[in-house]
Amino acid sequence: MSKKEKPIKKRRWLVSIGLVAVFWAGLAIVFDFLPEEEKELRRGLRNAVEETFPQQAAEVARSFGLTYYGEDSTASLQMNLPVFSVVLIHGLDDPGKVWMNLAPALIRLNMSVWQMHYPNDQPIVDSARFFYNELRGLKQRGISQITIVAHSMGGLASREMLTSPQIAYIEKSRAGDVPKVAGLIMVGTPNHGSELARFRILGEIREQFVNLVEGRGHILGGILDGAGEAKIDLLPESQFLQTLNRRPHPKGVKMLSIAGELSPWNERGIQRFLDSARETAPVAAKKLQPNLEAFLKSMSNGLGDGLVTVESTRLKGIEHRMVHGTHLSMIRNISVESSRMPPAVPLVIEYLEQM
Repeated sequence: MSKKEKPIKKRRWLVSIGLVAVFWAGLAIVFDFLPEEEKELRRGLRNAVEETFPQQAAEVARSFGLTYYGEDSTASLQMNLPVFSVVLIHGLDDPGKVWMNLAPALIRLNMSVWQMHYPNDQPIVDSARFFYNELRGLKQRGISQITIVAHSMGGLASREMLTSPQIAYIEKSRAGDVPKVAGLIMVGTPNHGSELARFRILGEIREQFVNLVEGRGHILGGILDGAGEAKIDLLPESQFLQTLNRRPHPKGVKMLSIAGELSPWNERGIQRFLDSARETAPVAAKKLQPNLEAFLKSMSNGLGDGLVTVESTRLKGIEHRMVHGTHLSMIRNISVESSRMPPAVPLVIEYLEQM
């Protein structure tokens, strides 16, 4: 190859890469306006892969389901289980580490702990249906009542399962088909969506890498556990969230939402400061207090846990608590060697002990 041809070939490669980048950027912009159409395309891709690789799809499917914590899914129906049963359900692109601190703490309190693992990148309504079917199996194990602890998107899957007219969970629990759900504790659940769902590809890479390293993954796992349809559901004002949030809360289910916040200001601290200011501030300064209050609360609430804003975790009529921490650090430690107690863990235990 001559010296003249090398720059020409290099320019062609650069132009090609640029055209591909422009194409994908344009596609992303188009899909911003057509989210449901993008969702259908992703669903079609997943279905095509499942049909093309049925053996691999079956292999991946076997990794999902409800298991007794620390045991495999073939646990005997005659197990001498504690009466109090807790079901843990993770969120989007979680490789299974989120319960590393909470689950052992619950076991030490003689609670029966079950862990739900599901194809979390699929549409949330599909995850809710899968969750329901797994809880039918739990009823056959002799478990008649449970409390659900959900992290992040797991809270949305739980709410969908409990309120969907198609599933009719509450009615079926009364008929004895599934365990009664006494309570739902949501930790960092984006009840009104998260803009950062647009960047879920980073979490997907992390999940699949951990699964492969630990021998639980598959080269096609990134599609067979869902082709990213959940991302569409998690966006603010998505069709899924609008439908879900129009429904009444499930009857007879005690609910709590826990939010993480990174700001040094929390709601209680802000309120104490404002109460003190009302008593000590000059009369002229008191006129500025409404603006100060709005600013401080927006600073706290807007920051959230780094992935989900505090406001997104709120639901009208549902008890709401806040802890200092990120989306993950409020419920789990990064290192298994750490002796730190994640701040949401004592709250969850306190709430469970009141059930």
